[in-house]
Amino acid sequence: MAETRFDVVICGGGLAGLTLAKQLRMDMPDRTVAVVERTARPLPESCHKVGESSVELGSQYLESLGLYDYLRDNHIYKFGLRFFPGGGQLPIAERTELGPAQEPIVASYQIDRGIFENDLRQMIVDDGVTLIEGASVSEVALGEGDADHCVHVTRGDVTRELHCRWVVDATGRNALLRRRMKLKRGTRHDAASGWFRIKGKLDIADLVPESATDWHGQHFAKDRWRSTNHFMGAGYWLWLIPLSSGNTSVGVVVHDDTHSFDDVRTLERTMAFIAEHEPVVHAALAKADVMDFGAINHYSNSVSRAWSPDRWALVGEAGAFVDPLYSPGTDFIAFANRFTGELMRVDAAGEDLDQRCRELNVQYRALVGCAVDIFRNAASLYGHARGMAAKIYWDNFAYWNFTCQYFLQRIYTTTGSFHTSVVSGPGMRFAELTNYAQALLTGWVARAPEAPTAGFSAMPGFPSVLIDSHMALQDRLTPAETLAYMNKRVAEGEAIIAELVLRVVQELAPETATELLAELRFERWGVTFSDERLAAEELIGLARRKRLPALARDVERSLGRVRYHRRAAESRALLRRSEAAA
Repeated sequence: MAETRFDVVICGGGLAGLTLAKQLRMDMPDRTVAVVERTARPLPESCHKVGESSVELGSQYLESLGLYDYLRDNHIYKFGLRFFPGGGQLPIAERTELGPAQEPIVASYQIDRGIFENDLRQMIVDDGVTLIEGASVSEVALGEGDADHCVHVTRGDVTRELHCRWVVDATGRNALLRRRMKLKRGTRHDAASGWFRIKGKLDIADLVPESATDWHGQHFAKDRWRSTNHFMGAGYWLWLIPLSSGNTSVGVVVHDDTHSFDDVRTLERTMAFIAEHEPVVHAALAKADVMDFGAINHYSNSVSRAWSPDRWALVGEAGAFVDPLYSPGTDFIAFANRFTGELMRVDAAGEDLDQRCRELNVQYRALVGCAVDIFRNAASLYGHARGMAAKIYWDNFAYWNFTCQYFLQRIYTTTGSFHTSVVSGPGMRFAELTNYAQALLTGWVARAPEAPTAGFSAMPGFPSVLIDSHMALQDRLTPAETLAYMNKRVAEGEAIIAELVLRVVQELAPETATELLAELRFERWGVTFSDERLAAEELIGLARRKRLPALARDVERSLGRVRYHRRAAESRALLRRSEAAA
């Protein structure tokens, strides 16, 4: 700790802090950066941290830091997200399976956090970052006006002062600055988790008897273990994630409206919960050596602001945390880190830092809020296989076509009227449509419970609008091209929502459909049905299929045929009346 003045001091050397340090040294090589981390190397493999699974946005961010070859050589190339919804009393081969059938084009990874963070520490040192390990931040004195901040760092009996222009809180749930400034905000998403690691590889193929030849005979069967595998039932889900160290991460998430934190508070209770709800998985876990255990209640939170024109920032879990279902943790690290880098650039360039902080704080809170809405009321869907399939279909569509494109095309670097046109145009409409989808599907499964059935649905399936959306993540567009792309996808999204509404309504009795549409206030959605589209539902077989628009065929290919109620025509007529009322 000989040096005392840095351009940036990052408090915390976990995934968020380390990747931010690497990013800053790549983008601003003339800046001096220090990272203060209380734990010293070496970290154990299978480090006791959640967040091993990444998805497209976060993975693209990691690759942009020069980690493409490293990730492929040292971690597991992930075979997408895979879901077994409906509850675990059935053998796995007799449950609905939702997931990819072919290698994803855009990569994501299963990351052993112990290996990764050990290696990242050495990488940033090699990049010229000052890494202070085995030391804690005891105090941060924020400078007034243009004065430097002062970070008090203690190692053993020695305390030193580090002075810096920017200070970043990357201390995880300790949230040094967030707690001090009382910036934490609730999300109304009440859920809890208990998790642990087991020694060795747990291949889900070993949970299915060889006699289930159809299940084992799928062309992708040997790759299922590389997925983030979700075993789901009403109000809960269990993850199995393979790690490159050869061990396996296991965790259970429970929603408070169905279960309780007490169910996962301890290892013994978590195991008992798994035994009750996922007995097939439990039979394998009971033979395994458990390495550790952790639990957390009410894990979801937002933040009133994460950046200040006074030159401080919150990144990683020191800012906000949403939900682990779709593995978005690294995504939000990517957002926060890139937003932080953009604001440091604005500061150095003498641009309007106050205005940019306001814009990016608003956008960050919007991204967090929209993401939380995907999970907050989803408990019942986890126990309904077809409802979960429809949810995944829509959630992927919205994620790949707005959230990912906003990040990958660097729309956050635009400002003023153009940025407003993106977030208040396609951004706002995608948020509305997503909330409609969640409300529709939860309303449907509450009125039409059903048991899961054996079968596999490719998600995404080929060909489909989802595959097109996934592959488009490879494209690099100008801001104007990105806005045009998003507007095109919004129009498709409105058509998809219309198809989901039509499917649900035709499966319900007219009285039930009337109740659901009223509850949803459907007439306000701005979703319409042409007479030609409704008339196609009066046909059968090939005649009907020929009359379906392309997106209707896409939805049906992905989600299966409609299970028409015997009075479907009466239910369908409600949509004409709703449209007329609107």
